[in-house]
Amino acid sequence: MTLSKQLGLGFFLVLLIVFLSTMWVNISNTQAYLEQQLSSHSQDTATSLGLAIMPHLGDEAALPIIDTMTNAIFDRGYYQSIVLFDAKGNILVEKTNPSSVDKVPAWFISLFPITTPTSSTELNTGWNIAGRLEVRSNPGFGYIQLWKNATNIFSIITVIFIIGLFFVYALVKMITRPIKDVVSQAQSMSNNHFDKIEHIPNTPELSVFVIAMNTLSSKLSAMFQQISKQSEQYRKLAYSDMLTAVGNRRSFELAFEQLLRDEQHHPHGFLVFVRASSLSSINEHIGINEGDNYLQTLCSEIKQVCAKHLAHFSLYRIAGADFGLILEDIDKGKCQRIVEELGTNFKRIEKSEYTQGTAHIGATEFSYKDAMPSCLERADSALAIAATLPEQWQFSANIALSQSNTQWREQISTLISENHADFAAQPIKSTQMTVEYYEWFARIKNPENTEMMPMSQLIPASLRLDYACELDKMLMTNALQIASVTQDKFALNISRSSLLDAEFQQWLLSHLHLYEKVCERLTLEIPERALINGSDAISVFIKQLKGFGIRITVERFGAQLASIMHLKAIKPDYLKIDGRYVRNIHDEQDNQFFVESLISIAHGLNIKVIAEMVESALESEWLANAGVDFQQGYFIDAPRIVKLDLS
Repeated sequence: MTLSKQLGLGFFLVLLIVFLSTMWVNISNTQAYLEQQLSSHSQDTATSLGLAIMPHLGDEAALPIIDTMTNAIFDRGYYQSIVLFDAKGNILVEKTNPSSVDKVPAWFISLFPITTPTSSTELNTGWNIAGRLEVRSNPGFGYIQLWKNATNIFSIITVIFIIGLFFVYALVKMITRPIKDVVSQAQSMSNNHFDKIEHIPNTPELSVFVIAMNTLSSKLSAMFQQISKQSEQYRKLAYSDMLTAVGNRRSFELAFEQLLRDEQHHPHGFLVFVRASSLSSINEHIGINEGDNYLQTLCSEIKQVCAKHLAHFSLYRIAGADFGLILEDIDKGKCQRIVEELGTNFKRIEKSEYTQGTAHIGATEFSYKDAMPSCLERADSALAIAATLPEQWQFSANIALSQSNTQWREQISTLISENHADFAAQPIKSTQMTVEYYEWFARIKNPENTEMMPMSQLIPASLRLDYACELDKMLMTNALQIASVTQDKFALNISRSSLLDAEFQQWLLSHLHLYEKVCERLTLEIPERALINGSDAISVFIKQLKGFGIRITVERFGAQLASIMHLKAIKPDYLKIDGRYVRNIHDEQDNQFFVESLISIAHGLNIKVIAEMVESALESEWLANAGVDFQQGYFIDAPRIVKLDLS
């Protein structure tokens, strides 16, 4: 029972006891007083009536006179009985009234009976006793007076009782509201939401209590912000270039190597090198400050051009004069338009002191499972050739596309119309090797043969040709159908483009109503990059998903250097550390510090941490000791086919 109910019930019982006790004492006192008055009244009447009739005793002819005198008193109704006895005890006159009282409830009469004693007086004629007169007052008038008094007292005390209840309610509210506010604040603080209590009670003892909690909340908020800020600053220091504020070479190597090994998303795109050709000359003849301005201008031009064509791109400064640009999920035509515009803009901002030109550009295509040294070598070769060309950009000899966009469009349309997909499941396990849930990866057969479609080409093609949402719908439908006949907890991935698409959001929410029992076992994994630009819209969508009982995992966290504060907006259940920070983490001190701080902050937000792509015992052991809750990778367990046929 809550404190407010205990206090309210306690005060109510006290008031009720006081109410009943007051009623009982008042009625009992009135009852005793009435009994005393009735006894006195009957005795006075017996004395006065006896004196009046005494001269007529002994004369039988005077009995009518005695009867008339008795009736004169008795007819007023205040007496229950008047009896006159002669000297021998014979009744000479007897008058009686019924004992019932119509205006008073019977239960009240039985609860508070009024005892009326019989008063008597001896009648003398000289020295001889001539008779005896007995008078008994009628209790009915006493009951009427007692009932009237009781009802009046009940009305007054009831009003006082109701006023007391309102006072008790206000008092309980005054006491419990600050307590409830503090409890709510403490719960928010446990989730790292450091709100202040706006209502400060006037009662000194309670106000001190609330102010102390507000002070604690403010200090904890400052501490959490400081820890988060320090973590962000360290990440920037370790993985960002201080001059241009883009990723440094370390960040580039981790990101690009992870892309080439990402079995889940099978990335495809272009690696573009941009070299500030005149940096050495400017530093030598004009000064380092001008050289820094030159690099910042170049970096700004690259960002502006890429942002105009793409929602997402990754830019790094990989050497003193070299920038690396990773463009995912685009075709060569779009990449070439970006490169051509960069070349045009570089010529536009060219100055006389740029003796070697503003910049040169080399680009190469990459796909999942490409070797990183080979990609870097091709980009370097293209960059070297670009320095000799008037347009100052060059594509390397790259892998020929296996089929045209037209062929891809036809093939993807066929896949969506057939509406069939298989899945492979890889478990995510705790340090005790218990399964938290299985991540499902799509496996789609080529409609033209029995071979599996290369996801490294299918996913980029679907994004390129605006089929990503339809493909996600098909995969989601098949996964939910399969999951409806299993009992496993499972996870599905949603692409960033689908996640930010309003039409897809509405479709998914309406579709989930058909699988409400499955939703309790479903986890949706969303990419970290979706939090950077769309956190407000996504937080609303995620809140709706959680209403179905769905859990949320933010995957590849750390890949985009998104602020940790984004996590507070969506409150995910799991945080999956990007695989680039997991590889050889037992030997990488920079990655160790970042992962440890990330685990500490995530646990402070009540978010469980998953490490993906765990490939060795040393990695697994270090992660377990660091406090990672769950692990995923080939060292933990390999993916297995979900063998279910729904046809």
